Amino acid sequence: MFKEKICISRIDKMGDMILTLPIIKSIKIQIPNSEIHVLASTQNAKVLKNINYIDKIITVETNFKSFFSELGELKKTKYKYFFNFSPNTKGFFLCFFSNSYKKASTVLLSRNKKYFSKLLIRLLAFIICDHIYVVNRVKRLKQNQELHQTLMMFNLIEKCGLDSQSQNISIDISLPSKKISFFRKKTVVVHASKKWINSYYSEKNFLELLSSLKHSGYLIIITTDYSTKKNFFKIYNNFNIISNLDFKNLKSIKYDIIILDNLEYESWVKVIYSSSLVITPECGCLHIAAACNVPVNIIYEANYFPEAMHKEYHPWKSKYNKFVFDEKNLNQKLIESLE
Repeated sequence: MFKEKICISRIDKMGDMILTLPIIKSIKIQIPNSEIHVLASTQNAKVLKNINYIDKIITVETNFKSFFSELGELKKTKYKYFFNFSPNTKGFFLCFFSNSYKKASTVLLSRNKKYFSKLLIRLLAFIICDHIYVVNRVKRLKQNQELHQTLMMFNLIEKCGLDSQSQNISIDISLPSKKISFFRKKTVVVHASKKWINSYYSEKNFLELLSSLKHSGYLIIITTDYSTKKNFFKIYNNFNIISNLDFKNLKSIKYDIIILDNLEYESWVKVIYSSSLVITPECGCLHIAAACNVPVNIIYEANYFPEAMHKEYHPWKSKYNKFVFDEKNLNQKLIESLE
């Protein structure tokens, strides 16, 4: 039986890919005979593992040679639709050279009030694509209109003749078969991204938060990423560190606060899935928590459009609390939210 091939480009961050999963699933439900190919970045391809409604994952590398090799493979496949949900230059380049009957893209205008916002991107979209959906972020925010990225992507597929009413679709990622058994009490995961450290919040404030969580009776798991060691210094001296290799053989936790350092993706998801709450600045971690159906406290950067970032990228269909780093008594509010 002939299968219509559909290509979806999402070559950016982990959170962006997670927010695109409801759209991919919706398309598969509407066109069950379709074969869905997803263009992913090296960073976000890992969230697609074992998702049964995705038929092929094409990882787009950053180096020049690999990129053009992947582009050559892309041109060999005849697609009915090419959806570009990463509206950057590389995304449009892939869209233009793809062998697709219909090409469609979102266009996200700047969060600043600029008359010529994303002019080149808009011109590329009009030249390359059959359908575009322009998102005027400033206008939508000012008029208190919907701005969530998942909804904006649903609006684009509606312009292409597909149904956008399947917006109750939840996010599916490959989750562990069971939770970690040796978490002996309620566990809070605190993701130590570099975004904690800013003009309103210091590592001292971070340590005070950990101390308050400990006194509230929680087991505190600090997870890290590539940025943590460059921005946190005291936590590595104050708390026990468990590496990814040691974590795989871990049978018990003897301390109230530990650092699980640079875990592999699957181990990181298992820790989040087994926790009672996640506390994190706005980053991909919040979307992993949402996909695990774990409540999350999100802290937004005060100097980078916190309201817009919240409206655009808050968790999809899951529980969360919103905070901003310039709030007074932020630590106290984070603790009170646990009650």
